[in-house]
Amino acid sequence: MKLPFSRLAAAALCIASGLLALGADGASTPAVAVYVDESKLPDSSVAQIDQRTYISLRAVGEALSAYVSYSKAKHQVTVTTLLRQSVLRLDDPASGVRIVKGRIMIPLRILGDALGLRSSYDAKQHVVHVSTAALERPAGGVPTAPPISKANTIDGTVTEVDAQAEPPQVRLQAGGLYYTITIPAGTAIQFRDTRGATAGTGAIAQVKPGDALIVTMDAAGHLAAVADIFAGTSGTIAAISAQNLVLTNGKVVIADGSATTVELDGQPAHLADLRAGDLVTVRSNPRTGKVREIVALTPGGLTASAGTNAGSASGTAALKIDRIGDNAQSAMRAGQTLTVTADGTPGAQATFDLSNIFVDNPMRETNPGHYQGEFEVQVGANLIDAPILVRLRHGTQSAVAAGPDPLTLITQGPQVKDLAPAQGARVNTPRPSIYVTFVTLGGKGMQTDSLRLIVDGKDVSDQATRTAAFISFYPSGDLPAGVTSIEVKGADIAGNPVDYSWSFTIASQ
Repeated sequence: MKLPFSRLAAAALCIASGLLALGADGASTPAVAVYVDESKLPDSSVAQIDQRTYISLRAVGEALSAYVSYSKAKHQVTVTTLLRQSVLRLDDPASGVRIVKGRIMIPLRILGDALGLRSSYDAKQHVVHVSTAALERPAGGVPTAPPISKANTIDGTVTEVDAQAEPPQVRLQAGGLYYTITIPAGTAIQFRDTRGATAGTGAIAQVKPGDALIVTMDAAGHLAAVADIFAGTSGTIAAISAQNLVLTNGKVVIADGSATTVELDGQPAHLADLRAGDLVTVRSNPRTGKVREIVALTPGGLTASAGTNAGSASGTAALKIDRIGDNAQSAMRAGQTLTVTADGTPGAQATFDLSNIFVDNPMRETNPGHYQGEFEVQVGANLIDAPILVRLRHGTQSAVAAGPDPLTLITQGPQVKDLAPAQGARVNTPRPSIYVTFVTLGGKGMQTDSLRLIVDGKDVSDQATRTAAFISFYPSGDLPAGVTSIEVKGADIAGNPVDYSWSFTIASQ
């Protein structure tokens, strides 16, 4: 069974607040603070066990913006970042992964070796600093180093997908060699969009030629994990010149007439068929930047049709879609259900796609010509301003149309980026400027009204400046000398919460 990190953490037993420090004999050891880039991990997520620094599974996912899964049957943890993947087995002494009071703890050193993280230790301050810069700039074309000597990881580019084969297969080019990878039907594949963070899990039908694929096998040669990595973007064409598309959001798409597949209104097309105003979804390889797929829809009307059904008389009316609706009033988060409805030609087979990531979601005909389908938003299912596409099919006829409003799914909570005064700082003024800045998925920001700043137990939010990106406060009077405790609370536009605390010291005058 595979569980995203937040679901696993919710099911696990909680450890009491405060830094966990255990030795081999249970004796206390010096506490260690861990900073990932500029953000400090919660003390409750860090442990010192047998003189090694461990962090909890949930903290791994949140700190690295990674998709983390646990398979109880395989006794393994899989960590997938933007362009890397690591498989750690609980029963392998080399990995050091262990369960402590119901929570899975991963050695920071092992995780760093597997994912290329750089870390340094300040022995005087008992602080570990970890840099994630390498996660976004891996060496192009170099296979990911497996974390365990028994594991074999193949990291390359998809050249062909045969989802209809028995069993399904993917052809992969890696390091100048070609591999045919058999992927059993029903295998959950982790999808990652490098421009939209975690995309979630899906099936082999969603793997596209040109994507980067990471395949990890165990010592017996059995498939352990698969991750599909791509760069996706959506927008409206502002201008077209030869092989280049300029979108209204300023992004430039450089296509290849011989290697880029184009679909326009559900039918195969050419770049020359696209026009300014068309809504496009573009998929490219995150390492090479090569664009492999462009899905386009004409603006305006909802109707789009294909050829006449071969079994029908000439002149059969084309399928049409008259209306598309959904229940997303704003960005949605994990645990919510998206409902998509459409009105059109009755008696057709209907599905809907969320961009080109979550595709072929079934819709049922609840009344003649009225179709409805649902999508359960799971942890890791993130989309930023993605189109909702509804497809009707009947024989050889098809119709595809986009909903009027783009969809945003955010299942990754906001994080604190910068703060002042810094954790543990000693300041010489009794009126320090206090502020916190936030990082949100897709830069969508925070709900301004949700932000709360609490200073030494007093809510000063009404006196603070609150924006979608930060909250700041300048005391109107002197704060007392000594330790000042700060807590900030709030939620992003999807309702994902943040609750962060720290303290600093005001020196005596």
